[in-house]
Amino acid sequence: MREGTVTVFGAASTTNALGDLCEAFRNENGAKVVENFASSSALAQQILSGAEAEVFLSANVKWADAVEKEGLVARRVDLLGNRLVVIAAADSRLSLRTIDDLKAAPIDKLALADPSSAPAGIYAKQALQTLGLWGALERKVVGGADVRQALAYVEQGAAEAGVVYATDAAISDRVKVLLEVPLDANPPITYPLLLLKSAEGNAAAESLYSYLQSAEASGVFEKYGFMLHTKPVEVAP
Repeated sequence: MREGTVTVFGAASTTNALGDLCEAFRNENGAKVVENFASSSALAQQILSGAEAEVFLSANVKWADAVEKEGLVARRVDLLGNRLVVIAAADSRLSLRTIDDLKAAPIDKLALADPSSAPAGIYAKQALQTLGLWGALERKVVGGADVRQALAYVEQGAAEAGVVYATDAAISDRVKVLLEVPLDANPPITYPLLLLKSAEGNAAAESLYSYLQSAEASGVFEKYGFMLHTKPVEVAP
């Protein structure tokens, strides 16, 4: 435990929103906040291997469960929701009327976060399987380490299309949304927020955990397109 220092592990898709909130928290509280953004799978594995962290915002329940199963969680709340969209480069001429059009679309490469471990890729694969499209598209999939890398593949022209979170598509002016993936095609996308037991006695870590559930934080998350799973809590000034 490092009094006054908070290390926050955040899913790659939360980089902008959580980064803004950590900066605001620093300014308001004078605490030292260290941020680490990556795929939730990589972050969870780092925590399980003993990495120092006090707060973990995961992009899916599975990796939060893995950390909790090892007895490392003091408190937990399902904080955010998200949805999937199909994207193409901003200047692309690709057009899709329905998601079924992906099968016949002139696409050689479809960018996803790693469908074997990264939450965005896992959700995307589940959705494409549910919709009966995975068999036709699997050979075209280019997997990124996390959702931000999948986004970058489309931005850079390394893939003609991609499936990413709506919040990631919204931060880039180099891609456009072709259509939304039906919400019932994959399990609800849930972001659990964890206060780890390593934060015991660390007032700054406990304050940040509460702050991320506040009305102020909710407004920032909503600005970036996240859905809220819980009502904001009152945070003492």
